Amino acid sequence: MTADPATVGAAPETMSSSDRRSSGRSWSGLLPGTLVVVATLVLAMRVAGVGLGDALLFTAYVLAFLTFPGTVVWRAVAKPGPGLGNDLILGTILGLVLEAPLYVLLRLFDLTQLIYGYPVAVLVGALIVVWRRRRVGPVVIGRASLWSWAGAAVAGVQLLLVTKQMWTYRPLDALRAPYVDEPFHLAIAGDLLHHFPAQMPWVEGTPLFYHWLGYVHLASAATVTHIELVVLLRSLSIALLVLLTVGGAYAAATRLTGRAWPGFVAALVLAMGATPDFFGWTSLVSPAQLAFDSVTRAFYSPTHAFVMPLQMVLMVLIVEMIRRERWQWRPWLLTVVVMVAVAGAKSSALPTIIAGLLLALVVAAVLRRKQPVRTLGALLGSAVVVFLVAQQVFYGGGTRATTIDLNGSTVQRLGILMLPEGETLPGSAPVSIWICFTVGFVLAAVPVIIALVRGSWRRPEFVFLAAPWAAGAGALMVLSHPALSQAYFLLGASGFIAVAMAVSLSDIVPEDLSWRDGARLVGCAAVGGLALVTARLLVGDAMPADGSVFTSTLLTQLVIGLLVLAVAVALVLVYAKRAAIASLPVVAALMMGVLLAGAPQTVALAVAGPSLPRAPATDIIGPGGVAAARFVRDHSQPDELIATNAHCIGLPVPDCDRRNFWIAGYAERRVLVEGWAYIDPLVVGQPSTDLNNSAYLPFWDPELLEANDAAITHPSPTTIATLRDDHGVDWLVVDRRYRADLPGLRRELGQPRFKGGLYSVFDLDTSGGR
Repeated sequence: MTADPATVGAAPETMSSSDRRSSGRSWSGLLPGTLVVVATLVLAMRVAGVGLGDALLFTAYVLAFLTFPGTVVWRAVAKPGPGLGNDLILGTILGLVLEAPLYVLLRLFDLTQLIYGYPVAVLVGALIVVWRRRRVGPVVIGRASLWSWAGAAVAGVQLLLVTKQMWTYRPLDALRAPYVDEPFHLAIAGDLLHHFPAQMPWVEGTPLFYHWLGYVHLASAATVTHIELVVLLRSLSIALLVLLTVGGAYAAATRLTGRAWPGFVAALVLAMGATPDFFGWTSLVSPAQLAFDSVTRAFYSPTHAFVMPLQMVLMVLIVEMIRRERWQWRPWLLTVVVMVAVAGAKSSALPTIIAGLLLALVVAAVLRRKQPVRTLGALLGSAVVVFLVAQQVFYGGGTRATTIDLNGSTVQRLGILMLPEGETLPGSAPVSIWICFTVGFVLAAVPVIIALVRGSWRRPEFVFLAAPWAAGAGALMVLSHPALSQAYFLLGASGFIAVAMAVSLSDIVPEDLSWRDGARLVGCAAVGGLALVTARLLVGDAMPADGSVFTSTLLTQLVIGLLVLAVAVALVLVYAKRAAIASLPVVAALMMGVLLAGAPQTVALAVAGPSLPRAPATDIIGPGGVAAARFVRDHSQPDELIATNAHCIGLPVPDCDRRNFWIAGYAERRVLVEGWAYIDPLVVGQPSTDLNNSAYLPFWDPELLEANDAAITHPSPTTIATLRDDHGVDWLVVDRRYRADLPGLRRELGQPRFKGGLYSVFDLDTSGGR
């Protein structure tokens, strides 16, 4: 029998941990997660090159500064979940939220040494509460279930992908082989490590308007542990966020449904799912490449990595608030705090959540549900206020070149296609891509659509879970950004659709399902995966001969894929009738197979696939560059200023790429003018044009740039004094790949304090005071 549609989307009634018995005295419930953590540390040391001391320090930091405080607050405000392991995951994520305002406050008043008292204060506070209540309920741990081991296996696959795709490619001793934006991330984290309010330190005096809250975590972790920021960024912190994202999906779905297996489904969908892609050579423009690429996306976008687990905690808080029959202030206050963290972690995250709250409020109002209307009204109002405040505090009121353009995403993705030279795309091409996008989104959400049709649309909390995915897809389709950053509206909503998918299946699949019927549903899922593979084999991967046949070829491939899928649906429906199985669970299982068609390949790649070879050194940082920057860091105070002649990525060429941030990143000091990309042109008084939002923009203060370079290319008492006395520069980092008068610098400043590789470091304080 199937679930009552009137209760679709509602978790079964569960008892608090104080009213339940522990499963004997077994601690095995914590074993799957513990083994994943241990494996992560071992691989980080063996492959990434993390030292044993750093691994142990980081583990202690996570337990004492994230897991312990976060879990205490989580269990006190949100109430205990189905087991301690569930609370530890969500509590650790909440710990990331709680450490941010603490660190910012301590950094603001230069009292960061007090941060070590944070876990002690939480412990004392918890003991006082326990003493006043004179009782504490038992902590439910229980035995490890099959599904918890399955969830750990999903996390293990993610860990292997991290190892083979990221850590072998860029180990910690390959500092001259950074991802192009890695120095950018290091520079912001380094400035927050020593300053608040922070700046964009590659152009001194430029305020930091960006989603910077994730960098606060890096700065806080570095303050507590004294681990190098690059170690946290390349290995420990980002790996933690990847695992917390998968674990958070598992914990959220388990808690919201009251069943264990939906947690595994949510983790699996988030880690290995992708929107259906029948389109052969057009895979680069299909939604498949924009949905669930959690590992590589996390390492290339730390801001995305940081916001993903935060949204798991936020969705649980909001759903449970909607379900409550009475208003409670403490959960609301905690929800607002997490909203602020989400808004500051990624600018694209909160808008889709606001859309979900709005749609859920409309549903509750139509159904005349008084308490949900009040709750959703308060939550929606809170989210809107947080968003508006965040736009000013974090982003300076700007949109960073994001505009409304119905063809923006399609045209940008079409630009990736390698049509034969000289061929142009027809005007109908964007429309055909729109159609393919839409079909992919709808097919990916079929289990959710089935649940909605069966009655879950009457559950505002379920509508809230499902809506951010639709909102993210819509934002991707109608917005445009020069760097395709509108994709993060969809990427950020992938956690919501994963949990919504798990909740949908929990509603559709009978609770008393036998193992035999379960195996049949898994078989139907396999048919769905095979259908997708068959469609891809039929359409092939050949490029169209010319642009004139682009639209017809694309739509033909789409029709072929849909016909194959229709045949698969017909087959499983016939099978369901003969096996006396309800048809809706069968169709939902089939579509889950389509969504997870790439999972076997992902697992095979993680388990048996080759590791990426070590990345070669690039021209971004020349030989000796990291050592030169760290010399300045080790021999200067945080408020001392650097000037440099290195303004481009790699070698100096006309109109070069200005994403040069590594001196600020590794020196952890501000630079008068290094590179100058990624700064909102409106902040520096320039118009928001395509050029000014690119990496090739001209510098807006040519007199400052001329004074900066003149001290190095034409050193004299006057040019040196201009930097030192007028602009407060303390150090020169000279890159010999650029124009520089080194004999003249030695004449004016004496011998360099550091010389190595292509770099020389000069101290502008010639009195010998340093």
